Amino acid sequence: MNKKLINHLEKSKIKFKTLAHKVVYTAHDAAQTQKKKLGEIAKVVLVRVDKSLALVVVPAGKYVDLQKIKKALKAKKISLATEKDIAKFLKTKVGLLHPFGNLYKIPTLLDKSLSKAKKMVASAGSYTHSMEIAIKDFEKATEPIKGIFSKTKR
Repeated sequence: MNKKLINHLEKSKIKFKTLAHKVVYTAHDAAQTQKKKLGEIAKVVLVRVDKSLALVVVPAGKYVDLQKIKKALKAKKISLATEKDIAKFLKTKVGLLHPFGNLYKIPTLLDKSLSKAKKMVASAGSYTHSMEIAIKDFEKATEPIKGIFSKTKR
């Protein structure tokens, strides 16, 4: 589990539940392993926005919609970040991104389809642990930009 993340949540008095599971690398694997619906599992994607970065949190069963993000952030150029970007800027590995952009000092975008749910399950910065957190508590902890940032097909 990511210690910085846990400390942040405890200091902010944010309730969350830790879920231990077998090693998973993707949100899809997490859903299968934990027998959860894809709509309850948060997929966290790093995007390059002009000269900076942002985290996008969408349901595991959907794809990130770069055009909608570009429009929401009034960006000129947008693309998915690379594995090198994740290692260089966030000092972590692919599959270990947690949804708290504020801890990386970058904006968090939350897809509205996730905010309809009462709670979500997201990576806790570990291949073997996830966290379950109420959406309202997640919003309190991150102050995300909310909008429609996903689509069902590529």
